[in-house]
Amino acid sequence: MIGILGGMGTQAGLDFCNKLAMINRGKIDQEYPLFMLYNKSNIPGRPTSISVHAASSSDILGRPQNLNKYNKVLKSLTEGCISLQKSSCKFIVIPCNTAHYWYDDL
Repeated sequence: MIGILGGMGTQAGLDFCNKLAMINRGKIDQEYPLFMLYNKSNIPGRPTSISVHAASSSDILGRPQNLNKYNKVLKSLTEGCISLQKSSCKFIVIPCNTAHYWYDDL
């Protein structure tokens, strides 16, 4: 089953689902792909988190500072991915450009 982590622009998730169904159109219902949309619209705003993360200064030991917003988004994205994994999704897509900033951490 395909897991779709949406809600970062609810319309983007719905648009992806529509395109997925159109591209993989079946002659009968049972030929359409199995997918699950998790419309997780409570994920914190990504643009401000990215700008804060990119502008983070380092302390004397080189550790990034001001990562609270970045980590809140990461936690929420991770929770969404875990929920989809627990629902038997074999892989996950995230139809949101800014969410891919966290890809390496997911």
